[in-house]
Amino acid sequence: MSNVILQVLARDLPELPAPMAGIVAQLRNPNLIDLEALIDKIKACGNLSDIVLRMVNTGYLRHGRIADNLDDAVLLVGVEAVRHTVLGVLLYSMFPKRKLVQNFSRENFLRHCLGTAIAAQMLLDAAGLGEQYDSYRLITYGLLHDIGIVALDRCLPVTLNRIFQMAAEEHMPILEAEVKVLGKLTHSVIGEWVCGKWNLPPDIRNVVQYHHAPRKAKGSREEVVLMHIADVISFNYYESLLESVHKYGMDVELVRSVGLTMSQISEVEEALPERVERAMQRLDVEALESFSFC
Repeated sequence: MSNVILQVLARDLPELPAPMAGIVAQLRNPNLIDLEALIDKIKACGNLSDIVLRMVNTGYLRHGRIADNLDDAVLLVGVEAVRHTVLGVLLYSMFPKRKLVQNFSRENFLRHCLGTAIAAQMLLDAAGLGEQYDSYRLITYGLLHDIGIVALDRCLPVTLNRIFQMAAEEHMPILEAEVKVLGKLTHSVIGEWVCGKWNLPPDIRNVVQYHHAPRKAKGSREEVVLMHIADVISFNYYESLLESVHKYGMDVELVRSVGLTMSQISEVEEALPERVERAMQRLDVEALESFSFC
Protein backbone atom coordinates (compact mmCIF):
# COMPACT_ATOMS: atom_id res chain seq x y z
CA MET A 1 0.00 0.00 0.00
CA SER A 2 2.77 2.46 0.97
CA ASN A 3 4.67 1.90 -2.28
CA VAL A 4 1.51 2.40 -4.34
CA ILE A 5 0.70 5.67 -2.53
CA LEU A 6 4.22 7.01 -3.08
CA GLN A 7 4.09 6.00 -6.74
CA VAL A 8 0.81 7.87 -7.22
CA LEU A 9 2.15 10.94 -5.39
CA ALA A 10 5.33 10.91 -7.48
CA ARG A 11 3.25 10.68 -10.65
CA ASP A 12 0.46 13.14 -9.83
CA LEU A 13 1.93 15.79 -7.53
CA PRO A 14 3.19 18.52 -9.86
CA GLU A 15 6.63 20.00 -9.80
CA LEU A 16 6.76 23.59 -8.62
CA PRO A 17 6.52 25.90 -11.65
CA ALA A 18 9.86 27.54 -12.44
CA PRO A 19 8.93 31.03 -11.14
CA MET A 20 7.68 29.53 -7.87
CA ALA A 21 10.70 27.23 -7.52
CA GLY A 22 13.00 30.21 -7.97
CA ILE A 23 11.28 32.14 -5.19
CA VAL A 24 11.26 29.13 -2.83
CA ALA A 25 14.98 28.64 -3.45
CA GLN A 26 15.58 32.31 -2.69
CA LEU A 27 13.64 31.96 0.58
CA ARG A 28 15.28 28.78 1.88
CA ASN A 29 17.78 30.63 4.06
CA PRO A 30 16.50 33.93 5.50
CA ASN A 31 20.05 35.00 6.32
CA LEU A 32 21.11 34.86 2.67
CA ILE A 33 18.14 36.57 1.03
CA ASP A 34 19.02 39.06 -1.71
CA LEU A 35 16.15 41.45 -1.03
CA GLU A 36 16.30 43.31 -4.33
CA ALA A 37 16.39 40.06 -6.32
CA LEU A 38 13.56 38.59 -4.24
CA ILE A 39 11.30 41.59 -4.82
CA ASP A 40 12.00 41.38 -8.56
CA LYS A 41 11.11 37.66 -8.60
CA ILE A 42 7.87 38.28 -6.69
CA LYS A 43 6.86 41.10 -9.03
CA ALA A 44 7.51 38.82 -12.02
CA CYS A 45 5.44 35.93 -10.61
CA GLY A 46 1.89 36.54 -11.84
CA ASN A 47 -0.23 38.50 -9.38
CA LEU A 48 1.80 37.40 -6.35
CA SER A 49 2.88 40.95 -5.50
CA ASP A 50 -0.75 42.12 -5.33
CA ILE A 51 -1.74 39.16 -3.13
CA VAL A 52 1.11 39.77 -0.68
CA LEU A 53 -0.04 43.38 -0.38
CA ARG A 54 -3.62 42.24 0.30
CA MET A 55 -2.43 39.82 2.97
CA VAL A 56 -0.35 42.51 4.66
CA ASN A 57 -2.99 45.24 4.41
CA THR A 58 -6.21 43.40 5.22
CA GLY A 59 -7.76 40.89 7.53
CA TYR A 60 -5.98 38.72 10.05
CA LEU A 61 -2.44 39.93 9.27
CA ARG A 62 -3.20 43.63 9.08
CA HIS A 63 -0.85 46.13 10.72
CA GLY A 64 -1.61 49.70 11.69
CA ARG A 65 -0.33 51.29 8.48
CA ILE A 66 -1.19 50.48 4.88
CA ALA A 67 1.61 49.43 2.52
CA ASP A 68 1.36 51.09 -0.90
CA ASN A 69 3.60 48.65 -2.77
CA LEU A 70 5.73 45.55 -2.25
CA ASP A 71 8.84 47.52 -1.28
CA ASP A 72 6.78 49.38 1.31
CA ALA A 73 5.36 46.10 2.63
CA VAL A 74 8.86 44.75 3.23
CA LEU A 75 9.77 47.86 5.20
CA LEU A 76 6.49 47.70 7.13
CA VAL A 77 6.50 44.08 8.28
CA GLY A 78 10.08 42.92 7.67
CA VAL A 79 11.79 40.40 5.42
CA GLU A 80 10.96 37.41 7.64
CA ALA A 81 7.25 38.24 7.64
CA VAL A 82 7.20 38.66 3.86
CA ARG A 83 9.12 35.38 3.52
CA HIS A 84 6.48 33.41 5.37
CA THR A 85 3.59 35.21 3.70
CA VAL A 86 4.99 34.45 0.24
CA LEU A 87 5.63 30.80 1.11
CA GLY A 88 2.10 30.42 2.46
CA VAL A 89 0.53 31.93 -0.66
CA LEU A 90 2.71 29.97 -3.09
CA LEU A 91 2.17 26.59 -1.49
CA TYR A 92 -1.53 27.09 -0.73
CA SER A 93 -2.00 27.82 -4.43
CA MET A 94 -0.67 24.41 -5.45
CA PHE A 95 -3.61 22.50 -4.02
CA PRO A 96 -7.03 21.78 -5.54
CA LYS A 97 -9.70 24.43 -5.92
CA ARG A 98 -12.34 21.79 -6.72
CA LYS A 99 -15.01 20.67 -4.31
CA LEU A 100 -13.36 18.21 -1.97
CA VAL A 101 -14.29 14.60 -1.36
CA GLN A 102 -17.56 13.84 0.38
CA ASN A 103 -16.30 13.12 3.89
CA PHE A 104 -13.61 15.81 4.01
CA SER A 105 -14.61 19.43 4.62
CA ARG A 106 -12.02 21.90 3.36
CA GLU A 107 -13.57 24.67 5.45
CA ASN A 108 -13.28 22.67 8.67
CA PHE A 109 -9.75 21.61 7.72
CA LEU A 110 -8.82 25.27 7.20
CA ARG A 111 -10.27 26.01 10.63
CA HIS A 112 -7.96 23.35 12.09
CA CYS A 113 -4.90 24.73 10.29
CA LEU A 114 -5.69 28.30 11.28
CA GLY A 115 -6.56 27.09 14.79
CA THR A 116 -3.10 25.54 15.09
CA ALA A 117 -1.49 28.87 14.24
CA ILE A 118 -3.73 30.80 16.65
CA ALA A 119 -3.21 28.30 19.46
CA ALA A 120 0.55 28.56 18.91
CA GLN A 121 0.37 32.34 19.25
CA MET A 122 -1.66 32.05 22.45
CA LEU A 123 0.81 29.52 23.87
CA LEU A 124 3.77 31.72 23.00
CA ASP A 125 2.18 34.64 24.80
CA ALA A 126 1.42 32.45 27.83
CA ALA A 127 5.03 31.20 27.91
CA GLY A 128 6.45 34.71 27.50
CA LEU A 129 7.95 33.87 24.10
CA GLY A 130 5.67 36.01 21.94
CA GLU A 131 8.35 38.46 20.86
CA GLN A 132 10.51 35.69 19.38
CA TYR A 133 8.02 34.81 16.63
CA ASP A 134 5.72 36.69 14.28
CA SER A 135 2.16 36.06 13.11
CA TYR A 136 3.23 35.44 9.53
CA ARG A 137 5.58 32.64 10.53
CA LEU A 138 2.94 30.89 12.63
CA ILE A 139 0.30 31.32 9.94
CA THR A 140 2.66 29.61 7.49
CA TYR A 141 3.33 26.73 9.86
CA GLY A 142 -0.37 26.43 10.60
CA LEU A 143 -1.38 26.39 6.93
CA LEU A 144 1.33 23.92 5.95
CA HIS A 145 1.93 21.58 8.89
CA ASP A 146 -0.65 19.13 7.49
CA ILE A 147 0.48 19.52 3.88
CA GLY A 148 0.48 15.73 3.64
CA ILE A 149 -3.30 15.65 4.05
CA VAL A 150 -3.78 18.17 1.27
CA ALA A 151 -1.38 16.21 -0.96
CA LEU A 152 -3.61 13.18 -0.41
CA ASP A 153 -6.62 15.28 -1.39
CA ARG A 154 -4.97 16.33 -4.64
CA CYS A 155 -3.55 12.96 -5.65
CA LEU A 156 -5.51 10.31 -3.73
CA PRO A 157 -8.92 11.78 -2.86
CA VAL A 158 -10.59 8.36 -2.62
CA THR A 159 -8.02 7.28 -0.03
CA LEU A 160 -8.51 10.47 1.96
CA ASN A 161 -12.27 10.02 1.80
CA ARG A 162 -11.86 6.47 3.13
CA ILE A 163 -9.97 7.76 6.19
CA PHE A 164 -12.65 10.27 7.15
CA GLN A 165 -15.46 7.86 6.32
CA MET A 166 -13.91 5.18 8.54
CA ALA A 167 -13.47 7.67 11.39
CA ALA A 168 -17.14 8.66 11.17
CA GLU A 169 -18.65 5.21 10.69
CA GLU A 170 -16.49 3.35 13.21
CA HIS A 171 -16.40 6.20 15.75
CA MET A 172 -12.63 6.38 15.95
CA PRO A 173 -10.18 9.30 16.01
CA ILE A 174 -9.07 10.57 12.60
CA LEU A 175 -5.42 9.79 13.30
CA GLU A 176 -6.29 6.21 14.23
CA ALA A 177 -8.29 5.79 11.02
CA GLU A 178 -5.35 7.22 9.11
CA VAL A 179 -3.02 4.53 10.46
CA LYS A 180 -5.54 1.80 9.60
CA VAL A 181 -5.75 3.03 6.01
CA LEU A 182 -2.19 4.22 5.38
CA GLY A 183 -0.12 2.18 7.82
CA LYS A 184 3.22 3.83 8.58
CA LEU A 185 2.85 6.27 5.68
CA THR A 186 1.08 8.91 7.80
CA HIS A 187 0.32 12.45 6.68
CA SER A 188 3.50 13.61 8.45
CA VAL A 189 5.61 11.19 6.40
CA ILE A 190 3.82 12.18 3.21
CA GLY A 191 4.21 15.85 4.11
CA GLU A 192 7.95 15.43 4.63
CA TRP A 193 8.14 13.74 1.23
CA VAL A 194 6.34 16.72 -0.34
CA CYS A 195 8.76 19.12 1.36
CA GLY A 196 11.66 17.17 -0.13
CA LYS A 197 10.14 17.08 -3.61
CA TRP A 198 9.57 20.82 -3.55
CA ASN A 199 12.83 21.67 -1.76
CA LEU A 200 11.01 23.64 0.93
CA PRO A 201 12.91 25.53 3.65
CA PRO A 202 14.24 23.43 6.55
CA ASP A 203 12.11 25.18 9.19
CA ILE A 204 8.87 24.25 7.40
CA ARG A 205 10.09 20.71 6.73
CA ASN A 206 10.99 20.31 10.41
CA VAL A 207 7.49 21.29 11.59
CA VAL A 208 5.75 19.19 8.93
CA GLN A 209 7.78 16.07 9.71
CA TYR A 210 7.82 16.23 13.50
CA HIS A 211 4.66 18.00 14.67
CA HIS A 212 3.37 14.62 15.92
CA ALA A 213 6.79 13.51 17.23
CA PRO A 214 8.51 16.65 18.56
CA ARG A 215 11.12 14.75 20.56
CA LYS A 216 12.62 13.56 17.27
CA ALA A 217 12.93 17.06 15.81
CA LYS A 218 16.35 17.76 14.31
CA GLY A 219 16.37 21.47 15.10
CA SER A 220 14.37 24.28 16.71
CA ARG A 221 12.94 21.75 19.15
CA GLU A 222 11.14 24.36 21.27
CA GLU A 223 9.38 25.65 18.17
CA VAL A 224 8.30 22.15 17.11
CA VAL A 225 7.09 21.33 20.64
CA LEU A 226 4.96 24.47 20.67
CA MET A 227 3.49 23.62 17.27
CA HIS A 228 2.83 20.07 18.47
CA ILE A 229 0.94 21.29 21.54
CA ALA A 230 -0.97 23.79 19.41
CA ASP A 231 -1.81 21.05 16.92
CA VAL A 232 -3.18 18.76 19.65
CA ILE A 233 -5.37 21.58 20.97
CA SER A 234 -6.59 22.44 17.49
CA PHE A 235 -7.08 18.81 16.46
CA ASN A 236 -9.38 18.29 19.43
CA TYR A 237 -11.29 21.35 18.24
CA TYR A 238 -11.30 19.82 14.73
CA GLU A 239 -12.73 16.55 16.05
CA SER A 240 -15.52 18.53 17.72
CA LEU A 241 -16.33 20.22 14.39
CA LEU A 242 -16.81 16.73 12.99
CA GLU A 243 -19.18 15.93 15.88
CA SER A 244 -16.69 13.45 17.32
CA VAL A 245 -16.26 12.93 21.06
CA HIS A 246 -12.63 11.85 20.74
CA LYS A 247 -9.90 13.88 22.41
CA TYR A 248 -6.16 13.48 22.00
CA GLY A 249 -4.14 13.47 25.20
CA MET A 250 -1.59 16.12 26.11
CA ASP A 251 1.99 15.22 27.04
CA VAL A 252 2.46 17.02 30.37
CA GLU A 253 6.25 16.70 30.21
CA LEU A 254 6.36 18.48 26.85
CA VAL A 255 4.01 21.16 28.15
CA ARG A 256 6.32 21.85 31.08
CA SER A 257 9.43 21.78 28.88
CA VAL A 258 8.38 25.05 27.21
CA GLY A 259 7.35 26.76 30.43
CA LEU A 260 3.61 26.13 30.21
CA THR A 261 1.09 24.67 32.64
CA MET A 262 -1.93 22.47 32.04
CA SER A 263 -4.07 25.31 33.37
CA GLN A 264 -2.80 27.52 30.54
CA ILE A 265 -3.51 24.73 28.06
CA SER A 266 -7.10 24.57 29.29
CA GLU A 267 -7.48 28.33 28.89
CA VAL A 268 -6.30 28.15 25.28
CA GLU A 269 -8.61 25.20 24.57
CA GLU A 270 -11.59 27.13 25.91
CA ALA A 271 -10.83 30.33 24.01
CA LEU A 272 -9.78 28.79 20.69
CA PRO A 273 -13.14 28.18 18.93
CA GLU A 274 -14.21 31.83 19.20
CA ARG A 275 -10.75 33.04 18.16
CA VAL A 276 -10.82 30.82 15.09
CA GLU A 277 -14.25 32.03 14.03
CA ARG A 278 -13.12 35.66 14.33
CA ALA A 279 -9.98 34.89 12.34
CA MET A 280 -11.94 33.08 9.63
CA GLN A 281 -13.95 36.25 9.12
CA ARG A 282 -10.78 38.33 8.75
CA LEU A 283 -8.46 35.96 6.88
CA ASP A 284 -8.38 36.91 3.21
CA VAL A 285 -8.98 33.41 1.83
CA GLU A 286 -10.09 34.96 -1.46
CA ALA A 287 -6.61 36.44 -1.84
CA LEU A 288 -4.96 33.09 -1.17
CA GLU A 289 -7.16 31.42 -3.77
CA SER A 290 -6.73 34.10 -6.44
CA PHE A 291 -3.06 33.47 -7.20
CA SER A 292 -2.16 32.81 -10.82
CA PHE A 293 1.11 32.80 -12.76
CA CYS A 294 -0.19 34.66 -15.78
